[in-house]
Amino acid sequence: MVFVLGNRVAAPTKYAPDILERIERDAAGRSLSLSEGTVYGYDCWHLYELAWLGSDGAPENFVGVLFIDVNSAATIESKSLKLYLNSLNFQRFDNSDAAKSVICSDIQDLIGATVTLELFSPSDINAFTREPDGISLDEPFAEASAETTEWLGTMEVSVTETLVSHRLRSLCPVTGQPDWGSLVVNYTGPQINRGRIRDLVASFREHQDFHERCVERCFSSILSNANPRSLSVTAYYQRRGGIDITPVRSSEPVTRQLWRMGRQ
Repeated sequence: MVFVLGNRVAAPTKYAPDILERIERDAAGRSLSLSEGTVYGYDCWHLYELAWLGSDGAPENFVGVLFIDVNSAATIESKSLKLYLNSLNFQRFDNSDAAKSVICSDIQDLIGATVTLELFSPSDINAFTREPDGISLDEPFAEASAETTEWLGTMEVSVTETLVSHRLRSLCPVTGQPDWGSLVVNYTGPQINRGRIRDLVASFREHQDFHERCVERCFSSILSNANPRSLSVTAYYQRRGGIDITPVRSSEPVTRQLWRMGRQ
């Protein structure tokens, strides 16, 4: 295996499955509620630089949507995934199904769990691009300080709400470079004070961690402090290196969605 995390690695010019790197989903890297309870969800990766050679040697280009279940023992490191996908640029396949089979097999062998991959023409991206519909939390952050520090409003009032902030910013745990995304919180239960969610979003501005774990920390914090009857937290992170990731964490089973945002 070629270790690429935190190192300079030239783009491969031939098929290189050994360049893939595994990241453990160990309990030490997860919040208490996730390690001790049941969590549902998945990581949805949108792959914008997916290309290989057809049987005639002509380049073929696709956009891929890769799903990895949250309960897999491990996931994949994004830089190694980018390099691996670009190593396919010079590989010939009889057809797209053959290429898809190889990609899924290589990733499954690495993480020890089943993955699914869907292929689309680059012109089909609009078919699964949408903006989340909900209550915006993006007033100036200074307004949050005037609100109560309590997580819940009127305990007798139960609501179903979707809260949206486009101000999620965290730092790469390896390079320290900023990653931007949109956080979407869907819940049913006692109404949550929106200032607390704004404060939660702001708390990640200098936090270094993988995207998936940032979402898990958000999910755990809301679950433990507000105790909603149901909760799902989704982060639409903007792409880096031709790849974006949308982690979804939920207290109930969820259907996998292809959705991406325009900003991704």
